[in-house]
Amino acid sequence: MNLKLIPICIAAVFTLSACDKLGSFGLSLDKSESTGSDQSKGISKDRSIGVSDSNSVSVKMPAAALIAESMHDFLAQQSIKPPFRKAFISSSSATLEGKIPSSIANRTYVAAALAITASYEPALAWPSYVSDPIFMTRSAAMSDFANQISTEIVSKIRSQALQNPDDAKAKIIRELGKIPAETLEAIYSKALANAASSQLTQNLAGSSAPIEYKIGDSVVSAGPNGFQVARNGLTWFGGGALSGKSYDISMSSSLSTSLNQRLDLNSKESSSSSESAKISADIKQ
Repeated sequence: MNLKLIPICIAAVFTLSACDKLGSFGLSLDKSESTGSDQSKGISKDRSIGVSDSNSVSVKMPAAALIAESMHDFLAQQSIKPPFRKAFISSSSATLEGKIPSSIANRTYVAAALAITASYEPALAWPSYVSDPIFMTRSAAMSDFANQISTEIVSKIRSQALQNPDDAKAKIIRELGKIPAETLEAIYSKALANAASSQLTQNLAGSSAPIEYKIGDSVVSAGPNGFQVARNGLTWFGGGALSGKSYDISMSSSLSTSLNQRLDLNSKESSSSSESAKISADIKQ
């Protein structure tokens, strides 16, 4: 062996050994950087959760007002415009269906919405389109029917999870659609019969409301806030009351998920949250 080559080989071996150690140190650096990356992801996740929690809002709205507004919007979609009370009371039909033109679908349900909306429409004077006794009888039946249907709807709505006013309106109309048409007709027929058999006492001496009269055991008055019915010294209907009580509807958020929602008795509810989302209702018979 050439003795001159031995130092060169030893130097080469030392160099290779040093390279192996350098490579090992480089891997150690890579692992350190990876740990730092995982920590950054953890911080980002926590921050995202914090933002989500801050978006929660809880609101309450008077149930009677929300029901009236829902019915008003539903009528607008059927191209039925005010004055609502005149359209309902001037009709001599003893049925709900007969109060709505035959060209409109779901006439019984539209008439039910008309009765509720008409009950909240302002009244400034005794009307001239029907006689006073007819007006007192039909308006008493109208407000009695509106109170019964609204009370039934709010009893169902209060137990549901509501997201916002638009969601609440859709579910209010859907609850109306769940009441069989025959049931709606029977309730109105009984309310009309009770009103027709009750004694009427008209107040012509002047009162706090432009219209006031006694029918049976109830006192009916109508003014800028619509109809109110008092029984046994208690506001039974009107002024925010339904069957003698004031109800609030709670919602988890006051923000609307859609700008163009449609209330429809014939279709299923859409779960989409886009601007063109269709909110609808089913009729269950």
